[in-house]
Amino acid sequence: MSGWYMFVVALHVVLCIFLILIIILQPGKGGDVGAAFGGGGGGSTVFGPRGPTGLLQRATTVVAVMFMATSVSLALFSDEGVRGGGNVEGVIERLQQEKDVDDVAPVEPAPAPEDQLTAPIEVPEPE
Repeated sequence: MSGWYMFVVALHVVLCIFLILIIILQPGKGGDVGAAFGGGGGGSTVFGPRGPTGLLQRATTVVAVMFMATSVSLALFSDEGVRGGGNVEGVIERLQQEKDVDDVAPVEPAPAPEDQLTAPIEVPEPE
C-alpha cells in the first residue's frame, strides 16, 4: 500500500471524527446554548441573535465535502486492483474457479421409495 493511500485513510478517519463532533455541537431545532444553561428571553443568548450556527454550518459543509472527497478517493483506490493496477492474475484465477464450479452437473435428488408413495394412509377411528 502506498503512502498516499494511508494518508487518505488517516484523513478520512479524522474527518469522520470531526464531522461527528460538529454535528453533536449543533443546537437542536428551536434551542440555543443560552437556553441549555437556564437563559431566559431571546435577548440573552450567549452568541447573539444568530448564535454559533453560522460557523457550525459552514464547518459542517466544509468537513462534509472533504469527507465525500476522501470517500470517492478511497473507492477509486480500492477499485484500482480490479481495473489493472494490482493482482489481475488473482482475479482471473478466481473467475476461472467459479466457472469450473458452474460447469459441474447438478445432483438430482434420490427418488423416494415406492412403498411410501403408494401406502394407504391409516386414519384412526373415533371412539
